[in-house]
Amino acid sequence: MANLTKKDTLGQQKEIFHADPVQGMEAVEQALHQAVSDSHHFTNRICTELIEAGGKRVRPLLVLSAAQCFGSLNQETIYTAVACELIHMASLVHDDVIDLSKTRRNRPTLNVQIGNHASVLVGDYLFAKAFEILSTNKLLASMNLVVEAIGEMCDGEIVQASNKFNLDQKVEDYYSRIYKKTGILIAACCQAGAIVGGAGEQEIEAFREYGMNIGYAFQIIDDLLDFTGKEKDLGKPVGCDLREGNITLPILKLIKQEEYKKWLQSIFFQGNVSKSQYFEILRLLKDSYALEETYQEAVVCVEKAKAALGQIKNSPNKQTLMDLADKIIRRKN
Repeated sequence: MANLTKKDTLGQQKEIFHADPVQGMEAVEQALHQAVSDSHHFTNRICTELIEAGGKRVRPLLVLSAAQCFGSLNQETIYTAVACELIHMASLVHDDVIDLSKTRRNRPTLNVQIGNHASVLVGDYLFAKAFEILSTNKLLASMNLVVEAIGEMCDGEIVQASNKFNLDQKVEDYYSRIYKKTGILIAACCQAGAIVGGAGEQEIEAFREYGMNIGYAFQIIDDLLDFTGKEKDLGKPVGCDLREGNITLPILKLIKQEEYKKWLQSIFFQGNVSKSQYFEILRLLKDSYALEETYQEAVVCVEKAKAALGQIKNSPNKQTLMDLADKIIRRKN
């Protein structure tokens, strides 16, 4: 496998190499470190710690696997994967500042460690590095996709913030919001991978459909785990969304019954949810089958995602994408 040097990261070489997903992810990890290596030692230390804190690395895996459905893995694909992961990392840093989060992956959040002001700047720095990689390597199609995604992600967060404790929302509103918050960046990763892999227009659209639906499933399961997960698995307290007033699909399922909606409105009118109220809401969610109905919607989204890849030629990388879709509905964190 080609060795990604600093020169490589700046786009001076175009060597093609063959790699399985594991080897490709190793190259991504190396390139992530290289992307921040020229920063001030404090910035470098902070960014290195963020990278080494790990994460699922779903987005770069999507880029690599989509690209390799059409050809050998090349360094443009690595650049695209790295840029997508840096954008995701930046968004998490900013999310933790906005949400006043204390922990992520069982570790203190960056805003707890260095304060909100510096954390926002670190997020901005990661965004800048992502765009430096895309622009230096003239990956304009990928850049256009992620620029659109970032705009929609911000819009989704604004919409969510403006609807805290608002029970007059529809399921359609929820899907629109989670597409902006989660689905569009995942779809962009899949499309960008297909583009650098040399896919045709219909195939790129198939990957958009796949990415959008696994994005839906990912966020639905995330919202479900806010009620059913365990803190040690999630790496953060359960019930955060509800206590912050974010109305997610399980609650929308529950308030289909008018008596539950009126009861919840009386609680939300206070602008907070106590611990005892949270457990009562959790009991109602279980008794009303709202949690099971929510899970089944995630299953439907996964099946739609897999069906979208029906026109893509069978290969180990396509199978990786199919398996990833299945894993989303089994995850615990």
